[in-house]
Amino acid sequence: MTEYEAMTNRTGAAFGLALLASLTACGDAGSTMQKGFEDGFKAQFVDNFTRSCQSSAGDSGLAAEKIAEVCKCAAETLIEKHEVGELTSMKPDDAMPVMKECAAKSGLSV
Repeated sequence: MTEYEAMTNRTGAAFGLALLASLTACGDAGSTMQKGFEDGFKAQFVDNFTRSCQSSAGDSGLAAEKIAEVCKCAAETLIEKHEVGELTSMKPDDAMPVMKECAAKSGLSV
């Protein structure tokens, strides 16, 4: 099993939990506050995704700094590439190409 596989095996459930937590934390926003809602959602998504990813990859044997780097990269890349609606319906497998890309950027074997 590669370092990447060890880390991402634990992120599927964490991705779902991060998404749920992001939705819950953002609450209901009116149409007049759409931009604020999207910005808030994305900020919360990055925070929740990163923490959940780090937590689930914590026993992968990788250095905590490397895990944090990959997880934050993935979260930030996801919000850059996807609209809020896409993020809310995204499945864990949909994030794997981004996780792989970020792992490779961080020098991990993929």
